[in-house]
Amino acid sequence: MRHALLIIAAIFLTAIPLRAWGWVEERQLGPYLIRAEFPLRDSQNLVDELADLQTDIERQLKLKCEPAEIQIHLFRSRWSYTDYLSKRIPEGTKRQALFVQGTDASRVYAYRHSGLETDVRHETTHALLHSALPFVPLWLDEGLAEYFEVSPGMREKHNPHRRELQWAIRLGWRPAIERLEAKHELLEMEKNDYRDAWGVLHFVLHGPPAAREALADYFAEVQSGKPPAPLSKHLRRKIPNLEQRIIEHLK
Repeated sequence: MRHALLIIAAIFLTAIPLRAWGWVEERQLGPYLIRAEFPLRDSQNLVDELADLQTDIERQLKLKCEPAEIQIHLFRSRWSYTDYLSKRIPEGTKRQALFVQGTDASRVYAYRHSGLETDVRHETTHALLHSALPFVPLWLDEGLAEYFEVSPGMREKHNPHRRELQWAIRLGWRPAIERLEAKHELLEMEKNDYRDAWGVLHFVLHGPPAAREALADYFAEVQSGKPPAPLSKHLRRKIPNLEQRIIEHLK
């Protein structure tokens, strides 16, 4: 899989001084501390969009993100990225990009290639969601990261997952929310699970008002500290024939 989410002790990450690495530029931008092995002017569009990502998530999800610090590490190449992680987070070296939740700060790691902006938006979405909620189910975490990983103008109508699902629907695809909810380890997530999670959440965010109400009820339960009922139960209480409504929405 392209992305990963790891929760590890911050003491492990800080064992090797970060400033010992050869960063070309370091910039503080709100909650973000961005370190890069190349001039950030080369990725100015990404820097500009990161400034708005928290606002976009809060507005769309009706949540309040409260990140202490999100460190974003940008590498000039896959080799440099792998070399850095091999000394700190060796289990992350096979990933194209990485989010690590530490006790002192959240950290995002990515390297320069054609998908850098997508990778960084995806992983930073993880960091922001985990600052807003004490618990984020894996499928919901990945589905929302897939939603926010594209640039703002593409999120509602132009995400590539939409066309993929429209073809899948012609071949008999049906959403299986409970199957997604049963996955708790990243290795359980298959390629199409990211697409399917995106499809369900696109319906929740852009479908009938009752779906948004169900999401709000679910988030309220999560934030209450009580064990929440799965989002699927909240949705089914409010929306009869849920699977068919999702299919009609995506078509």
